Amino acid sequence: MKLYRNAIILIVIVALLVGVYFAIDRLKPKGDLPGNTSDDIIRLTEYTTDQIESVKLENPDGTFVIVKEDTEWVLSAPTDLKYDSSILSSIVINAASIVADKLIEENAQDLGKYGLDNVITVTINAKDNKDTVLEIGDETPTGSGYYVKLSGKSDVYTISSYTGNSLVTSRNGMRSKQMFDFTYEDIRSLSLDRKGENVFAAQTDSAGKEWSMVAPIKGTTNSTALTPMLDALVNSTFSSFVEDSPTDLAQYGLASPSYVFEFTTASHGSFRLSMGTEKVKGSEIYAQLGGSDEVFTMDISNFGFLDKPLKEIVGVFAYIVNIDQVEKIDLTMGGKTTNMTLDVYKDAEGKTDNDKDKFTVNGIDASGKNEEDDQPFRKFYQALIGISLDEIDVDGEPTGEAEITIEYTLKDGTMKVEYVSKDDNYYYVVRNGEYAGILVRKNKGEFGVRGMKEAYDEMIDFLAGS
Repeated sequence: MKLYRNAIILIVIVALLVGVYFAIDRLKPKGDLPGNTSDDIIRLTEYTTDQIESVKLENPDGTFVIVKEDTEWVLSAPTDLKYDSSILSSIVINAASIVADKLIEENAQDLGKYGLDNVITVTINAKDNKDTVLEIGDETPTGSGYYVKLSGKSDVYTISSYTGNSLVTSRNGMRSKQMFDFTYEDIRSLSLDRKGENVFAAQTDSAGKEWSMVAPIKGTTNSTALTPMLDALVNSTFSSFVEDSPTDLAQYGLASPSYVFEFTTASHGSFRLSMGTEKVKGSEIYAQLGGSDEVFTMDISNFGFLDKPLKEIVGVFAYIVNIDQVEKIDLTMGGKTTNMTLDVYKDAEGKTDNDKDKFTVNGIDASGKNEEDDQPFRKFYQALIGISLDEIDVDGEPTGEAEITIEYTLKDGTMKVEYVSKDDNYYYVVRNGEYAGILVRKNKGEFGVRGMKEAYDEMIDFLAGS
């Protein structure tokens, strides 16, 4: 009885499945309608990118011709546009294989309702001369695609918004978002104006290695302090392109810019970047490049230094010089003078070896190392040249005798650095008789006078115990 009941259940299930099958079969559309099967895919173009000679876009911004040079797609026309090669490549790839979503109307008589009476054209020029011209009209009402047709034909199709957006790329859409094509190592001079007033001007030596401040103060700068600023500049990116040849720069804050960077490079010439009003606080600002009438917005998320005081933007040393350029140091402080000689070893190829250096302090050999395998003399020297600015006081007037005097005998000249007391907290810094415009704290440890004195005492104690 149980087996009989199970058999009946199985028969009922099979009957239901058969019924569902025939019901679905009756609902399936018949005939050769486009898109019903994989065999009915509507291909408007079918190339490989290797078969394409060029792609020409004609849109309201003008005519743009993309061709291949070596392995990269480039813009042969117009020639004044700094383009993004990856965007051009995407246009070519999308143009090579255009698949219609569906046929909208055969032999359409009213093309205007699809925007196909005022079209954007895409011409794919193939190497075998089998060219294709696609005409693109309006977006569909849902924004999911575009109406298109092949030139010379009147069948209207839709293509996906992804493909369509690529093929209708505007002039601005082809632009490279990267503002500059060089690295910060290429920059040779830099100045920043803030609200019409110069904040600073700096420059490198001919090799681009050592940065020096030239205004409003003078002195060798800490390159690690400048690097974030240089890096932010060369990695500047366009956010959007706003207006060509504006008649009213004031609306963007560019009639009297908030900030102006001017810089020169070793291989790319000179640049001027003006920044106006912030469009998005701390994120996006209106800007303009010198020599161009175009206003754009740029990303300033890495420009956190724009409103900082100079002492927080750059690090300026009282005086810094490489140890291998110094032959003698005479240090006078606390009423006594210490005489030091330096002979940094270099072989015929210019390679150094600290174990072969020769240093003396008041005639005593100071080349040795302590228990930590450090040279106390080198530690003192680093502290001596590492004293850096704490405040800027360009109007200061140093008077009286220096409390600390350091006289350097260099391989190419001399330098006398004097620390003249301003008050209980600061020293004026004077170089070769000229006030440097900077103050250093008297009681600062790291990168300060107190730190230098502590390193001096450690060196003297080491020599006394050696």
